[in-house]
Order: sequence, then structure tokens, then C-alpha cells
Amino acid sequence: MRIDILTILPGLLEGPLSDSIMKRAQEKGHVEIHIHNIRDYSTHRQKSVDDYQYGGGAGMVMTIQPIADCIEKLKSERKYDEIIYMTPDGQVLEQSICNQLSTLKNIIILCGHYKGVDQRVRDLFVTREISIGSYVLSGGELGAAVLTDAIVRLIPGVLNDETSALTDSFQDSLLAPPVYTRPEEYKGHKVPEILLSGNTAKIEDWRHEESVKRTKEKRPDLFNNGE
Repeated sequence: MRIDILTILPGLLEGPLSDSIMKRAQEKGHVEIHIHNIRDYSTHRQKSVDDYQYGGGAGMVMTIQPIADCIEKLKSERKYDEIIYMTPDGQVLEQSICNQLSTLKNIIILCGHYKGVDQRVRDLFVTREISIGSYVLSGGELGAAVLTDAIVRLIPGVLNDETSALTDSFQDSLLAPPVYTRPEEYKGHKVPEILLSGNTAKIEDWRHEESVKRTKEKRPDLFNNGE
């Protein structure tokens, strides 16, 4: 998979996407992540990428020219399955979206800033709009990092244990059950006996019951989907 991220603040992305699982995924050749500075495509003498909005109002708007030139250059080099714009008014990110995106070959992620991008960018180029929650950040970079991490970890071979991602929260519309490791007892708090039994079938039943219980308590909205 190849992921191209368009931003005016590449430094915000270089750290999160060059460490831990993201670093290993790229070193193993499972994914290519390329960060493009939109300012490099500006024809303005000062490399400006924003301007006042027509009709008046507070806040600047990202101009279409540098974004369009960057996208068109990338599209001339390969076919993209999705061009995603990170925006508060996009579709709220869910695990099912990550699952679907992880099967694609090439995607572009555009990070907005200020009051957003000129609407014509969305009309002409963007194929999908995604939000990571009902709140506003200073820009789309952190959202793009979240989306990239959520996608890449699902690519076969990225995680050492490929079944791990399949048992994460939300994969079956339920939250993950409690997990334990050594020691068996800590200050009077013991690991549930069922997990020490070695009975795989009963352990799986217990885990499902705990997932249902936890989802009912913490995310009843998900529980309805899970049933």
C-alpha cells in the first residue's frame, strides 16, 4: 500500500509515522508513506497557501491552486483508490472504514487548515471525507496520523501476530474483554480462574460474555449493533 499525505506542516506527521509499528511496516515494505508539503506547489512568491474568504467572515481558506497541482501530479504517476479529506464534517471514523481502506493500494490524505479548503477542492478531487470525532483541531495532521495508524496495522504482515487486529475492540461491534498477564496475584487482586484453566472453549465464552458486559456498560450504542 502507498499513502500520500498532503499538509502544510509535515513536521507534525514525521514523528508519529516514523516510529514503532509505522516504522517497522515501512521497513518491511508493507506500506510506503510519503508526506508532501503543499507549500512546495504554491506559485505565490511567498509560498502562501491561504487567502481571505469570499463573502467576508473570520478565518482564512486554503487556496485551490497548490492543492490541485499536488494532487494532479500524484495522479499522473499512479491511480488512486481514494482521495480523503480530513474534516470535522466528514464521516466519523469507525473500524469498518479502516478495514475497507486497508485493502486498497493507493490513497491520498489531505490535511485541512484554517477554515478549511476551497470547496472546489472537495468538489473536484475528494472522494471521501473523514472525521475522527465531533471536535475541531488546529489542522488535519493529527487526524491523518490516526487514520494512517488505524489502516496500516491491519495490513497483513504488519503485526507480529496477525490475529491480534482481528480481536481488537470494534471488530465485532463489541469492546474487547479485560486482559491480564503476570503475576497471577497482585496485592490480593487475582487473575480470573477461567483464564488459568487451559480450556480454550470456556475461555472464549468468558471473553465474549465480558465483551458484551463491558459494551453494555461503556458503549450501549455499540451493543445494539453487536446484537
